[in-house]
Amino acid sequence: MSAQRPSSVRSAANRLLLVANLVAGNAFAALAVIGFLRPSVLGGAAAPDGAAAAAAERVVVLPLSSGAAWGVFVAGIVLLLWNFAWLVRRPERRPPVHWVTSDTPSGPVRVAREALEVGLRAAGETLPEVTRLRVQVDTSVQKRILVTGLFQCAEGTSNLAASQRLRQTLLDRFGEMVRPIDGARVEVDLEFQGFQGKLGKKAGEVPPAEEPAPFTGPKYPIGDDPEVGGTS
Repeated sequence: MSAQRPSSVRSAANRLLLVANLVAGNAFAALAVIGFLRPSVLGGAAAPDGAAAAAAERVVVLPLSSGAAWGVFVAGIVLLLWNFAWLVRRPERRPPVHWVTSDTPSGPVRVAREALEVGLRAAGETLPEVTRLRVQVDTSVQKRILVTGLFQCAEGTSNLAASQRLRQTLLDRFGEMVRPIDGARVEVDLEFQGFQGKLGKKAGEVPPAEEPAPFTGPKYPIGDDPEVGGTS
């Protein structure tokens, strides 16, 4: 819990800064529209010696010595400094996560990232056309688990068809090993790295059925049963 507290505080500060920027921007836009349409609403008037110019032009004169003007000035300074501090601060460094939390009937269980990579690689290499596979599981982004598969296919096979089967196999195997509790989505990114090896027996090559030996005549002895081939 102590590791999550700074992150939650910073997230709350970011949301508060966003709200402050939205309020300040909308307030300034509203004042600009009101000052353009009804200058008198802002409470300003033209200078006495500019009465003729004020009659010819629409002029807004705002008193800067009032308390409201000083309040707007101080709020503007604070908001500018706050935005500047947000721009120059260093991004938060999160500790690397080496596991995925899975939901089980008895409670949450952490599944090591290395165990996932080994299990996914073993499942992918059971495909006949996949001769080599390397799997990497990335959990650095919240609510997203990226599975990267670097694979090679046997000569004479279709790498596109193999990638489709491999993607589905990895997703199925991942679902068997982990059920994320935080609603994280699983994405599979495959990279074909060329052809290597030949299509072996694991490719589903069923050995041909043994043909019956050609008939070469009866084989002796036929048997001792008197009813079969016996004499009367």
